[in-house]
Amino acid sequence: MSQDAERQKYIEQSKKSLERMQGFDVTTLPRVDVLGTALNFTDAVDPATRLIDLYRQLPGEVLDQLPNNFLRTIQQQADNDFNLLDAILKFEPGMPKAERDARIIHVTQAYDPTFQQLHPLISYAVRKSTDFSKLEREARSLIQNVTDRATELQHELEKRKKDADAILQAVRKVAEEQGVSQQAIYFKNEADSHDRESTIWLKRTVWLTVGLTVYAAATLVLHKIPFLVPGNLYDTIQLAASKILIFVTISYFLILSAKNYVAHRHNSVVNRHRQNALATYTALVKAGGEEASRDVVLAKAADCIFSPQSTGFARTEGGEGGSLSLVNVAPGGVRPTVSG
Repeated sequence: MSQDAERQKYIEQSKKSLERMQGFDVTTLPRVDVLGTALNFTDAVDPATRLIDLYRQLPGEVLDQLPNNFLRTIQQQADNDFNLLDAILKFEPGMPKAERDARIIHVTQAYDPTFQQLHPLISYAVRKSTDFSKLEREARSLIQNVTDRATELQHELEKRKKDADAILQAVRKVAEEQGVSQQAIYFKNEADSHDRESTIWLKRTVWLTVGLTVYAAATLVLHKIPFLVPGNLYDTIQLAASKILIFVTISYFLILSAKNYVAHRHNSVVNRHRQNALATYTALVKAGGEEASRDVVLAKAADCIFSPQSTGFARTEGGEGGSLSLVNVAPGGVRPTVSG
């Protein structure tokens, strides 16, 4: 027999023995249905599983790389361990319990010598099947990819941060402008309230005027009504006094109603002016350009909002008395000096 044929024989025999151990089904060991609860081999399942897992760590593909003496070692060890497992399968119910215990002990003690024989071969198989150089190259490539990706993400985050800062500044600017402009809603609500009140008092004034006119016309013929015709001087004086008293009362309420209408109308116009001033001041500030000019615009806007204004409804107008002079509010303005 040639050396190649002999080696091929060793490979096939060792591979057959190895695969037989690797494919052994440990669920066939207990045999509870045959041996009962007293003589079954349930206690042998865990040690047998541990032993078979050791054989499964040795791949059959590595056998082609091993010398003949190692192949014989694998074959002999696998056959010995298989015989231990097969002995459990051949145990008969009539055999003594001591024999059953001995076979369990043999399987339990088989792991250590098998490990001594196989662990160098398993280590070689792991080293052979694992390309550490390739793993190192892949690890370096992965690290480089992670580094590049991290750098890319950092640049992207910095860019987004700049964009977010720009958006935040824009939002803050708009919020500031809108925040001031939105304050105009208070003046708008107040103006609307005075508008409604002025309409009510205008209607009352009109009705009181109509009533006073009708009463004044009625007084011209009131004395001709039969039961109101004065019979003497006392009745005449009493009738005249009654007419005058009623006329004065209606006139008083008419004047009071007219004053209320004028007051509400005046307040409506003032608050409408203030609303417009707050709503448009931002445009004036932007048009002001420099900070000094904006200060002037802001001062005049504040003056327009909070100072008394001429509306045409008030008897005494204070629009000019509270206004600020541009010379007074302008920064660095020249102030007059008094010479001694």
